[in-house]
Amino acid sequence: MHERGQSVPADPAIAVTWYRRAAQQGDVHAQFRLGFLYEYGRGVDRDDVEAAVWYGRAAERGNQAARAALEQLRSEGRLAGPTGSREVLLLRAAAERGAAAAQYQLGLRYAAGEGVPRDPAEAVRWYREAALQGLAPAQYQLGLRLANGDGVTRDFEEAVKWYQRAAMQGVAFAQFNLGVRYANGQGVDRDPVLAYQWFSLAAQGLLGKEAETARQARDSIRGQLTPEQVARGDEMVKAWRARPERPDAAVATPRS
Repeated sequence: MHERGQSVPADPAIAVTWYRRAAQQGDVHAQFRLGFLYEYGRGVDRDDVEAAVWYGRAAERGNQAARAALEQLRSEGRLAGPTGSREVLLLRAAAERGAAAAQYQLGLRYAAGEGVPRDPAEAVRWYREAALQGLAPAQYQLGLRLANGDGVTRDFEEAVKWYQRAAMQGVAFAQFNLGVRYANGQGVDRDPVLAYQWFSLAAQGLLGKEAETARQARDSIRGQLTPEQVARGDEMVKAWRARPERPDAAVATPRS
């Protein structure tokens, strides 16, 4: 309302204040509008990098307009480098302040070497910080690194712990990997019924070839079960509900 003067006098500076509060709480529309105001200097000093930070957060939550705006900034050369070196600095500052989403994004950048030198150990550090705050994609990525010994000593038991937390929040890749651990008894006692449950849930959440792989794993483990065990596993799948640790944050299924 303050941005457009609807029912109140137009005041972009006040609009920035309210958008910022909502954006920090995860409101996607507010994140996009805050990026827009920074990009065009309305109610705040123009700052392309700060605009990119807020566009980026909205884009991560599926906002197509924010994604397009961010790509436009990059295509016009208004950010330094492919991800923007100043953008990375701002991301690091947010991560140091304890913002879980920034910690996760910084972990992704260190894992891929995007805008920073590739550093698997540093990626693990930031994934762990975000995972401890309940961010499901970070929990999955941390479990993956622990299982593979990428940037950290391999530890199947610790990997299972993080897979479980991410899987319970609905991350389909974590559900599949948890099924593998229960099927093979890696980091956890072998339990084919639980493997069947997690493969079944992963098959529902994944797409394309990945979903087919989960279905094949489910069908393979089902061949090892009695009819009673299959029925119990199907009931477990039917009764299962995601339990988000951060109700304000949408669960995303990260690609590995």
